[in-house]
Amino acid sequence: MRMFAAASALALAGFLSTGAFGASRPASCTLVVKGKTYINGPCEFDADKDGSFRISAKDYFAYVNVTGKTAEASWNADPKATHAHAPLGALTRKGACWENADARICARDLPATQKAAALAARPNGEYIYPDYSGASQSCVIARGGKWVEGALLVLDTCPGDRSANRFVRAGDAMKIDKADGLCAGVAPGAKQLVVLQKCGGPGAAWTASASATTSAAVRSANGTCWTIPKMAVDDAKFPFEIVAAPCAKDDKQLKFFFEKS
Repeated sequence: MRMFAAASALALAGFLSTGAFGASRPASCTLVVKGKTYINGPCEFDADKDGSFRISAKDYFAYVNVTGKTAEASWNADPKATHAHAPLGALTRKGACWENADARICARDLPATQKAAALAARPNGEYIYPDYSGASQSCVIARGGKWVEGALLVLDTCPGDRSANRFVRAGDAMKIDKADGLCAGVAPGAKQLVVLQKCGGPGAAWTASASATTSAAVRSANGTCWTIPKMAVDDAKFPFEIVAAPCAKDDKQLKFFFEKS
């Protein structure tokens, strides 16, 4: 499941107003590490009531966990990393930023018109990620970002802006928000890879009762479920193929969260 560290309370007067965890909203962010800028502009921001927060953009994301007058921060460092594994050390707050000698992390509210435009441009649907330790920043996406018929659906690092990996559940189909007429399906052949295919085609019938807080299997009426064999391989590297295989017993079956933020 998604993993975020808890932290002590600290008011952030002058910072972005905080809300419930997971209530992501557009903002303007900065992430500088050792003199190199990785985020500078539009981003997604979500915060806890104690002032701890996360920022993310296309390839990079950072966590700031407030611990009194200071904060501990970390970031993904590598666009292919699945969580914020690289520590940035202790930071102190300066206005809308948290800083130390090596890092600077800022989050500012957008003007009302820019925020409205950013919200209007957000895609519909939900992004999908497995209920699996260490998979906190992964998503089910089309391999190579190509949302076209026949493209493999794989588990890969989730794009920070969440814009290219939205699924819309409609009856027994999982449609793709950014690819009109395409649904999750199964490629012909022995391996049964999960791919994009025309909605209504053979193999394009999948349902899941999952939400952002309750995981569930992605299954078809004929007793097959999504599974990701490479998740059991310690040194495997993204992307991971998704395979349609006979559903296992409930406690053994890989489950997924569906989240809209």
